[in-house]
Amino acid sequence: MHKYFALYRPLNLFFITLAQLLCAYYLDPYASISSLIAKGILWLILGTVACSSFGYWINDFLDKERDSINKVKTFDISTLPTFVIYLHLFVLVILAVFSGLMLSPLFLYINLLTLFLLSLYSLILKNIAFLGNLLIAFLSFVSIFMLLFLFPDIDYALLFHFATLAGVLTLCRELVKDGEDSEGDRITGAKTVPIVFGTSTLNISVYVLLIFIISFSVMSLYHQSMYFPAALRNVYYSYYLLFILIPLYAIAVEVRYAQDKHQYAKLSLRLKYVLATGILSILFF
Repeated sequence: MHKYFALYRPLNLFFITLAQLLCAYYLDPYASISSLIAKGILWLILGTVACSSFGYWINDFLDKERDSINKVKTFDISTLPTFVIYLHLFVLVILAVFSGLMLSPLFLYINLLTLFLLSLYSLILKNIAFLGNLLIAFLSFVSIFMLLFLFPDIDYALLFHFATLAGVLTLCRELVKDGEDSEGDRITGAKTVPIVFGTSTLNISVYVLLIFIISFSVMSLYHQSMYFPAALRNVYYSYYLLFILIPLYAIAVEVRYAQDKHQYAKLSLRLKYVLATGILSILFF
């Protein structure tokens, strides 16, 4: 049963839910638990989780051969009858549409567009160098930034900072995962970055992105400093340095020399760790 639930990537869904909750509560000076619920945070989370789960299911369904080559340790979706898979996808679409309707037409359109883009990704874009990676990174950015449409009192600059952090780190992780899965991509004819341009281009791309997000974060810290008294500011800077900036720099250095599946897998896990510590940094606000 736990392998079945692995299809939903529960840790990823937890990160998404936690990021939305913390941003909505801590980045809005007027937020309270009751106001978040009244404005529809639960419907927003349900819609995001439904769209994300839809993406995981349809990608696994269309990617069975590649996953078997890459020895992805998840539930073998091919053991399920096709109608059961379609039933899961249908239920997830209904949940995404219903949650959007409960919020506003804007969120309905966002959810429908997300479902369409995730379908397009699984069918075509994931096999095109950079395009699929950029799409997933963009959707990660939107999952955070769209909170502004539901909670207009959220600090725009702070929300943009955390949404950008999520988007760029997701892009880095998607590229690293392409390096990890290059064997299956090559056999199945996918035109991902390491297949088309080589691992050297992949590594340099991730390195440049990491240097960019490190520089962006340092500049953003200047704006964030106004939210803290001096003592807490130093604690926040220390946390950010030790648990976000230094790990990102270490990954940037190591990714330039990555070559095999195990090295990329290790880097992917470490990027997920930085995503987690980045989400937890919202608690300082």
